[in-house]
Amino acid sequence: MTGVPIRTAPAPAIRRGFGAYGAAVSGLGAILLCALALTGDPIPLGDWRFWLMGALVLVGELMPIDVPRRDGADRVAISTAFAFAMLLQFGLLPAVLAYAAASAIADVNARLSLVKVTFNAAQYGLSLAASALVLAALGHEAPIASIATALPAVLASGATFFLVNHVLAGVGVALIIGESPARYLLSDLPFQVLTAGFVLALSPVVVASSEASMALVPLALLPVLALYIGARRAALDTHRAFHDALTDLPNRLLLHERLDRALARARAEHEPLALLLVDLDDFKAVNDTLGHAYGDRLLGDVADRMRGALGRDDLLARLGGDEFAVLPAGACDAERGRVVAERLVAALEQPFEVDGILLDVRASVGLACFPDHGSAPDELLRGADVALYVAKAAQRPVEVYSAGKDHYTVDRLMLAAQLRRGIELGELVLEYQPKFPLRGGPAVGVEALARWEHPTLGRIGPDGFIPLAEQTGLISRVTDVVLRTAIAQCGAWQAEGLGLRVSVNVSPRNLLDPHLPGLIRTLLADAGVPPSRLQLEITESRAVPSGRVALGVLEELREMGVGLAIDDFGTGFSSLVQLQRLPVDEIKIDRSFVISMMTSDSDAMIVRSTIDLARNLGLVVTAEGVEDQATRRRLADMGCDLAQGYELCRPLPADRCAMAVREASFVLTPVSPIGSKVTT
Repeated sequence: MTGVPIRTAPAPAIRRGFGAYGAAVSGLGAILLCALALTGDPIPLGDWRFWLMGALVLVGELMPIDVPRRDGADRVAISTAFAFAMLLQFGLLPAVLAYAAASAIADVNARLSLVKVTFNAAQYGLSLAASALVLAALGHEAPIASIATALPAVLASGATFFLVNHVLAGVGVALIIGESPARYLLSDLPFQVLTAGFVLALSPVVVASSEASMALVPLALLPVLALYIGARRAALDTHRAFHDALTDLPNRLLLHERLDRALARARAEHEPLALLLVDLDDFKAVNDTLGHAYGDRLLGDVADRMRGALGRDDLLARLGGDEFAVLPAGACDAERGRVVAERLVAALEQPFEVDGILLDVRASVGLACFPDHGSAPDELLRGADVALYVAKAAQRPVEVYSAGKDHYTVDRLMLAAQLRRGIELGELVLEYQPKFPLRGGPAVGVEALARWEHPTLGRIGPDGFIPLAEQTGLISRVTDVVLRTAIAQCGAWQAEGLGLRVSVNVSPRNLLDPHLPGLIRTLLADAGVPPSRLQLEITESRAVPSGRVALGVLEELREMGVGLAIDDFGTGFSSLVQLQRLPVDEIKIDRSFVISMMTSDSDAMIVRSTIDLARNLGLVVTAEGVEDQATRRRLADMGCDLAQGYELCRPLPADRCAMAVREASFVLTPVSPIGSKVTT
């Protein structure tokens, strides 16, 4: 019938609660067995019919129907029909011994804990004893003389067996999963009536068959087997609906149900709860390079390794693609959640071997907690997803949700939809700001700056929509528009005899696209522009991905002849490390240092040190934010190569920029050449 579920995910404290209850039920079962041994019915060891019925009970126990449910797996055993029939035919003690022994054998085979093994055997014996008492109270001692004359009493006895078993087993399950026993028993009753109750109703048929001929008893197994086969198929379909086909992990649906129940328990017990989202870095490159077969095998290996890094009671689910979720068991605050996250990240550090190919896998983890970051499943999933994005953007392995970093408001979502539409309608336009040699002379290049001509909000600068594009996955489309427009404009200027190098800002996320070099190669060829006339600027204030895909993209661009520069140098992530590993030829000093260098000795020292560093590395250095002659002269004295800023020229549309470049090349006067070098 029903025992303690084979697979559950109890928290340690809840498991201890079941331990006390299980010990009590087991003790009562032991007392019952001792009492029956002293006063019970004789055991018909010489009766082959007893052994046949006992064998059918054992077969039924060894062939349980494991039905996946929200709290683990219910075990519906077809042995009930034959165990209750043994009570009616041979008496209480033979039935209890046969049922308890079959239950223990099956549970040991399933590797259940000792407390569950003894509990299940005891609660079956107690249920049989209760049904025997009802049978006796209605005037029919077990074993009964005839099923026909005792049918009403048998039905009442069977109902008693069902109810006692349902209560004893249901309370145990409720303690394991941390739910109110009364609520669990009530919600579980319809399921048990339709499954275990139906199996139990076959017992009178088994007894009637045995009265006619024991040869008919095995035939009674046929409808039970039909039920078993049908239920197993239904259970398999249910399992497939709630589990991922590739890894056999719980899927998003099952995670949502488990999370909902865990939140209910956390609220009732006033405990914290954590949810982790895990996403693999650069996984798309595996599929693109080696194929989806390798990617699928790698995901299976990743799932196995993460299982090994988690506790037995922690829930690991696959949400799709290379994204996983972890629901730690029991009380879990942000601190403990971070420990779990770091353990997962560490578990993936060693390379994976797939058909002799070593693959490096890195993961980012976002963490959200109840009650600080949400009180419903969707709120925690969203919070963990935001934290995951922040972790990826900052190149940190673990990030806890913070409202201050959550840009996914309703207004932002509306603006994102408008940005998507704006890209399609051509609302993105470019302005160009020239870069002049500080030693004097004509402009050597321009930086392309994107603007969004919003129909109601007016002109929006890049700081107003580029972060939004990165957060909503539109950055690739924005970069595509900017590259096409800037390269085409470079070709048009080239045809007019204006040889300017065009710089385009790219997001670090663009560097994860292995198709970027191919796109640029095509655009350059279509416009007739040499690769040396294009420069990509990587914003240093945002971490550059460290994976092989990003570095491979940069190397391919460098081999093509496309220039690479680090923008906003000195404001972001490990500048010296960036210079060491990235194939760049220019660095741009952030305007925040340049603007204040005339009044701040520390900023002036940073600027001078950056210039010296660039010169020693053989790199061109450009100063941003040059807004007066004094700053321009001092930068030239320090040996800075190029400058941008309002003092030289503001960002302008393409036609006006070309005009300003031509005019400026004649009126720009040299400043002190001390420390300068020729860059053209």
